[in-house]
Amino acid sequence: MTLKQLRYLIAIVEAGSFSSASRRAYIAQPALSRQISLLESELEMQLLDRQHDGIALTDAGRQLYEVARQVVQKLDSVKDELKSSRGDPKGHVAISIPATAADLLLPEIVRRAEQRFPGVTLTVWDGLSREGGQAIELGKVDFGVVPNAEELDHVEAEPIFTEALYWVGASAPGTPDTITLAEAAATRLVLPPRTLHLRRRIEQAAMEAAVPLAAAYEQQSAPGIASLVRAGLAATISNWPPLSVLLEPTAARRIVEPRISRTIALAHSQHKPLSFAAGCLRDLVRSVLIDLVNSGRWRGELIGKEAEPLESVLGVQLAV
Repeated sequence: MTLKQLRYLIAIVEAGSFSSASRRAYIAQPALSRQISLLESELEMQLLDRQHDGIALTDAGRQLYEVARQVVQKLDSVKDELKSSRGDPKGHVAISIPATAADLLLPEIVRRAEQRFPGVTLTVWDGLSREGGQAIELGKVDFGVVPNAEELDHVEAEPIFTEALYWVGASAPGTPDTITLAEAAATRLVLPPRTLHLRRRIEQAAMEAAVPLAAAYEQQSAPGIASLVRAGLAATISNWPPLSVLLEPTAARRIVEPRISRTIALAHSQHKPLSFAAGCLRDLVRSVLIDLVNSGRWRGELIGKEAEPLESVLGVQLAV
């Protein structure tokens, strides 16, 4: 069994056929078939069922494919680490960010990563907080920005800042810029489903304050919620990033009595230590978050040492 054979097996499975895999791997189809036949002969078991419209994995083939993928990914990451040890990070880094903050985060992260780490290939998943948390727990991404780190298992999390939640809806001129939770809950609300951390946090705060809370409408997506708010059919409760992009020119009023807040953290799986390249990108994303808070583009309060000016923390003058 050779590494080349394992790579060929992965290519066939992911391409779905020998012909497609041969084109992707730049190898003649007869030679590719021969390598898989040699592998099957050595193992004395069939790995692939050849079908007229492609291939199907046998049970043995599925097991070997999973192992082969892990082996190849590990070897490739070791190669990247060795290259990165010269101080120039290289390799692939996958991160997750909340979909509601993608408009703020994605351009900043990609722009800075291209400028500072051109040797790193970056993949950014922007999804729901539940999906981002699962991707971190399972090691599908190297690290992520999450509001629900306390709900995740087997992760290491670094809190960066706390964010307040806001009531958003139609308001008369001169309306105060704050609103009590009881007042907010008494309005006609559209909220995300309970599968999302934001909804659970709102309901937790309402329960602790003994405030009845009922949603007139429930919408999965931020654009769907925004459409109802803009039409004047409902108000909503949200964190700041989607408000600045989707809900203008409606009024945003910070919820008080009690104040509702969430902690935004950087998290990665305990079972997937950060590579050198991933560590560099993590530092970069941390700086992006801090800059967004300091500039007011993401309204929040920095936690601990992150609240100090970066120049004093690092002892250098930073150029952004």
